[in-house]
Amino acid sequence: MQIPKPGKKPAQSKYTPLGMKELPFPNEAVVNPYSTDPRKNGSIYATSPVAAEIEKFENLQIRPDDFTNRARLAYLWSKGDQQSGRGMGKTALLRYFRQRINKDWGATEFNDQFNAVVVYVAFPSQVDRRYMEQLALSALVDICRNGVLDASRAALRLMHLTDEQALAIMTNEDGSQDAENLLNDSILTTNRVDAAKLDEAVIQALIAAGVQVAPAKALARGEFERYLRSFRKDDMLEPFYVPRDTRILDFSRSLLFNDVVDYLRAAGFAGGYLFIDDIENLVDQMARKARIEFAKEFALCTVRPGYSNTEHSFFSCVLTTHQQASVGLSSAWGDAGLTAIARLDPTSANSVELPLPSKDQAREIIIAHLDYYRINEAEKGSVKPFTDDGIEALLKSKQMLHPRLMLSSAAQVVFSAAQNGKTVIDEDAVNAALDTKAVIETADVADGIEGAL
Repeated sequence: MQIPKPGKKPAQSKYTPLGMKELPFPNEAVVNPYSTDPRKNGSIYATSPVAAEIEKFENLQIRPDDFTNRARLAYLWSKGDQQSGRGMGKTALLRYFRQRINKDWGATEFNDQFNAVVVYVAFPSQVDRRYMEQLALSALVDICRNGVLDASRAALRLMHLTDEQALAIMTNEDGSQDAENLLNDSILTTNRVDAAKLDEAVIQALIAAGVQVAPAKALARGEFERYLRSFRKDDMLEPFYVPRDTRILDFSRSLLFNDVVDYLRAAGFAGGYLFIDDIENLVDQMARKARIEFAKEFALCTVRPGYSNTEHSFFSCVLTTHQQASVGLSSAWGDAGLTAIARLDPTSANSVELPLPSKDQAREIIIAHLDYYRINEAEKGSVKPFTDDGIEALLKSKQMLHPRLMLSSAAQVVFSAAQNGKTVIDEDAVNAALDTKAVIETADVADGIEGAL
């Protein structure tokens, strides 16, 4: 039997002759916030091309000196229809703010005045029933992934320790401080703290704060994800809808908008954001009656009285969409009374619209990706390994300014250059690579862009 040997990384990347540590562009320019690849998770982000849009978003949603009066509902738009409106950077912008806030739960963002959390909701495929329940479950899954449950649990344990106990537990042998020690039961035991009794004290505090008994126990013991899985026969959380195994959907709204909100508030969070990406995957297949029902349920959970979330104005919501998707939902929005709160229109005061980048802005996006993977730090800010005529060739048409098409094309160009042993990428190299890329496959997207401009 052949036993596999431990793998070794290549001594030199094929992109080294181009001055790159790795291929700097994603092969498929689709942002996945859960990916560990910086090219896919939104970590590489050029802010200068969207400085105006970032500022408007901050004025709507961040407001460190006026947080309680931030917009309860806002929209992030892109020009175009369902095809051309995709890949314009909506998800990347959400990821940018998600990273800004969640890196320290808003401590930096809000000048250490209070904490906040971003919860990200996305649907990988079309949803055809129990829309609000599946939205809530998607949010619960992100809450299990983004680290806020552990951070909150540590904060709640800290509240029930004396200053002397807390200092002893969080101090490492080298004298450094580590709050994660609060979640290590063996360290607690070493410091003569009974972890089970500590959890019981937290449970009682959560119940007093409004959390139901079962979720309070799961949250205090660090077992909330296991608790959610217990509702399903297959012990899974995804897909969000499974025929004849829908018990978790009966509880998802209450768990999110009541129990989780009360848990986070008890842990010291002043509020949060619910980022709902690609709303069209939720609404495109809805009949008119279903749209109205969804809009009313959405309003009940997010802005109308009925849940802890609305009682305490905890989550503010940001929906990403495009004009085509909004047409079917706008009338239902009016029926639910949401239009009076935030009109579903790219020109409304609560809307931020991402335009197609200019050529100069597209160049900045390219440079941001190149800079992330440069070997020579001194070359940062330049277009190397591209020449000026190479960049011009890459961005020569309006269609090629579409961020998704631009980044995937740039990936093909750099890959081709590396394959052919080039050290610079000029106009001829770009044209040769794109000739082999079958750009015609993206013609539908490009035509959609052209028609939307």
